[in-house]
Amino acid sequence: MDALVSVIIPNFNHAQYLEQRLNSVFDQTYPNFEVIILDDKSTDNSLDVINRYKDNPHLSQIVVNETNSGSTFKQWERGFNIAKGEWIWIAESDDYCTNDFLEQLMNECLKHKDVVVAHSNYIMCDEENNIISQSKEWKNRNYNGKRFVRRRMARFCDIHNASGAIFKRSVLPFVSNAYQTYQSTGDYQFWSEVAACGNVVKVNKNLAFWRQSVKSVTGTKLSKGITAKEDRRVYEYIASKHHLNSVEKYLAYASHISRYRIANLDNEQIREDILNQWQDGYSHGRFDKYVLWLIGSLERHFGILI
Repeated sequence: MDALVSVIIPNFNHAQYLEQRLNSVFDQTYPNFEVIILDDKSTDNSLDVINRYKDNPHLSQIVVNETNSGSTFKQWERGFNIAKGEWIWIAESDDYCTNDFLEQLMNECLKHKDVVVAHSNYIMCDEENNIISQSKEWKNRNYNGKRFVRRRMARFCDIHNASGAIFKRSVLPFVSNAYQTYQSTGDYQFWSEVAACGNVVKVNKNLAFWRQSVKSVTGTKLSKGITAKEDRRVYEYIASKHHLNSVEKYLAYASHISRYRIANLDNEQIREDILNQWQDGYSHGRFDKYVLWLIGSLERHFGILI
């Protein structure tokens, strides 16, 4: 029998997107999955939408909080404690996916030994499903997880979208609860710890749709500089845990600096403060973006991690 996948859908006030999200999950071509819906005390009509699916045979539980938890990462943990599957998929309630998302990722996982996390490319869309951008499709890749963390995650959270990833439940005892202490980038910490537990598969097909909202909590945290501070905290964890060499440190610093030079921040003082945190000898200014472009191109074309 196919391995059971536990699909955790944390929701808070996403009634307008829920039907599309739930249909994209329940219509998966992969046959063996359970669905756990977690509502964090929504104040819209989310429960009306959710209850339409209460008789679906794949539905395992609907859990409604009596009070709002204040953290999507706490909802993740609640789902983990309920999940029965060998694999877990955190399907965020405002995203959606192709019907063969699970089938494609699970098929790829079976081809490679010691895989603990698999993630796909994604299409970025707005509130009305209009495409903002999409990733270029390449060959699928299989990486050693610790090398992936040093060479990719130190630069940025390469598992950009939780909705586009699945991971083995068996790694959870080896993942700290540090991700729950973040406001914005707990997923960055979480995936860095998960990936180091085994191998990482990248399915370079656009199977997930990642919704961007101008009013999102993520966008607010970024504009106020909170995300930048937390990114630095994750980087420090990776650097201390995995003993980055000088090249890995330079690329990490250059990547973060390049990102925050153009990020949509509330004011220039926030930007200056962020850049000052990173500019301590690793950034070469105007050459950074060319170095990063070249390395990114080589990695995509040849499937290597530089």
